[in-house]
Amino acid sequence: MSRYDALTATLLAHLEPRVTFTFDELDNIVGGLPYSAKNYNAWWANTYTGQPHAKAWLDASRRASPDFRAKQVVFTLNGSLPEQEAGSEEAIEGQQILSEYVESTISLERDLEDHLVDHLESLEPGLILVARQETIEVGRIDILARASDGQTVIIELKAGEARDSAIGQIARYIGWYSRSEPRLPRAILVAGSFPEPVRYAAAAIPALRLVTYRVSFAFSDASL
Repeated sequence: MSRYDALTATLLAHLEPRVTFTFDELDNIVGGLPYSAKNYNAWWANTYTGQPHAKAWLDASRRASPDFRAKQVVFTLNGSLPEQEAGSEEAIEGQQILSEYVESTISLERDLEDHLVDHLESLEPGLILVARQETIEVGRIDILARASDGQTVIIELKAGEARDSAIGQIARYIGWYSRSEPRLPRAILVAGSFPEPVRYAAAAIPALRLVTYRVSFAFSDASL
């Protein structure tokens, strides 16, 4: 049973052609939306391919249309959509490819987070887990930890190459915690690689350390 089944039931209980829920309302319905749902259109792709959560509204015969500025999602009954909104086969295929890419990225970040939670000492000896997916006023922190000397350590994970936006994200988190803690927190940004412009931006934040990860593969026989 998926936690998104509650969304299917909620949508089926509504008969009107268009139903609108805020992100906060959806958080309550499904037990919390992931960060990508509140920031990326691809998460709301109206296809079963690579999008297990999309089954929730597709099974209710609806299509999702997110509005990130208003922080809400409109679910429209399929029969009430104008024909021109259906899109071409090329557009649908492109959406599926993008959806699969986003889903694989989310999965890699989730796997990386799971590994680090169990092996924080691989980042820094003495780190102790405080929380994971910690929601604060300015975002959601992947891993919140405490150093051996008691200092707060913010750990952010990015699958693949880090972007400039990741540096701004870290700066927001450090700034938010600095208001309530007597000692400035540190941060560790983990990514597959860091392009030179990102490294220059990171150099402006002395409390930030950049760490790269490497994925290794293990193979096992799956023959019948």
